[in-house]
Amino acid sequence: MSAAKRVPVARTAALRLLDANANRTLEGLRVCEDVIRFGLDQPAALRRLRALRHAAAAALRALPITPAELARSRNSRRDPGRRFSSQPVSSLEQLLIINLQRAKEALRALEEGCRLVAPEQTPDFQRLRFRAYDVERYLLLSVAAVRHPGPRRRRRA
Repeated sequence: MSAAKRVPVARTAALRLLDANANRTLEGLRVCEDVIRFGLDQPAALRRLRALRHAAAAALRALPITPAELARSRNSRRDPGRRFSSQPVSSLEQLLIINLQRAKEALRALEEGCRLVAPEQTPDFQRLRFRAYDVERYLLLSVAAVRHPGPRRRRRA
């Protein structure tokens, strides 16, 4: 690679951070969608999740970084986090919560990473993170209502 095409190490690290967290955000939200769609049958919750995932994808596309730049920065084979094992989960709700948390954390990392590479877009990822908090609240409350309905009132004779 010629000196003119060489990317500074700090930028490469920032791009790796953005690439990993872009994937983590979209993957986490997709798992949540599938849990809601196939396991919990909640159409309104599915619409909210899908809208959030599409908004995140649009914000990622709007970054002044090409997909090729992100791919060039990726080094999956040597990623020290690759070897971490995952723990078993006991329920669809737990799987939902784990992946909501993953998506929120990744959105925060995107927000912070943008400060290095695209500071003008930092607020976009902050808004998405707070939107994820709202979607999480809605999902957890609606899932709880489905799984644990309130007490039934007795009719008076």
